[in-house]
Amino acid sequence: MKKTISKIALLLLAVAFAFNFTACSKYKGFKHDKESGIYYKFYVINKDSAQAQTGDVVSLFYQLSLKDSVLVPSMPIQEMIQESLYKGDVYSALRMMHVGDSATFILDADTFFHYMGGTNPFDEKELYFTFKMTELMPKAEVEAMMKEQEAKYQVMIEQAKAAEDSIMTQYIADNKIKVAPTASGLYYIQKVAGKGAQAENGKKVSVHYTGRLLDGTVFDSSIERGEPIEFVLGQGQVIPGWEEGIAKMKEGGKATLLIPSNLAYGERGNQVIPPCSPLVFDVELVKVGE
Repeated sequence: MKKTISKIALLLLAVAFAFNFTACSKYKGFKHDKESGIYYKFYVINKDSAQAQTGDVVSLFYQLSLKDSVLVPSMPIQEMIQESLYKGDVYSALRMMHVGDSATFILDADTFFHYMGGTNPFDEKELYFTFKMTELMPKAEVEAMMKEQEAKYQVMIEQAKAAEDSIMTQYIADNKIKVAPTASGLYYIQKVAGKGAQAENGKKVSVHYTGRLLDGTVFDSSIERGEPIEFVLGQGQVIPGWEEGIAKMKEGGKATLLIPSNLAYGERGNQVIPPCSPLVFDVELVKVGE
């Protein structure tokens, strides 16, 4: 009886050992971080150098792979370390690294793509992120740099604001504009009185236009594209100067809108329009729908 028990015990121990060995070897050569759940493999470790923390900006070489194929080849990037979106995300991995370290981290693909707002497009369940961290700017330095940049930006904005009034005044004089601005500051200059339906809030309108900076630079034109823009008036789908100006028009009408920056793209501007830029639009109300 004792021998039988002993054999059973040995068999159970063997099974348990085999199970544990398999669990530990789920990803050959990778270790498991119990706190984050990440599997990782370090190729170079520099524990004496700075370790990445939330708020730091790090310079990296980054590669994304599946088990047997590369999705994104190694490329340099800069990344600010954020608070983790979920346990075991990329930021959890980066906070394990020091400057000079290189490592590969295995992340669950389904969870990663879920938090990125999509679904996993691959059959495989693991994503392999390989990083080499080359530089690190500590959070305090990042904040100081951002504060300095913001201060410079505010100086530029104040200068642009101060210049806008004189630019507008000069443009009005050069172009002999006689109409008075509306209460908001819009200059509505009628060219052709429309005879069709009145544009009203809630109605869909079709408008041809050419937009210019006050120096004459054309930044956008529906005429060049050969197709008018369509939008519902009064829904905030266009800049405030358009909302007000188009609402004054009837179908078939043409006008010029001189729009101060606070009714256009404001202090921020956009990719083609500088901050605090007044704009000129030649517009034609092609159609007023329902």
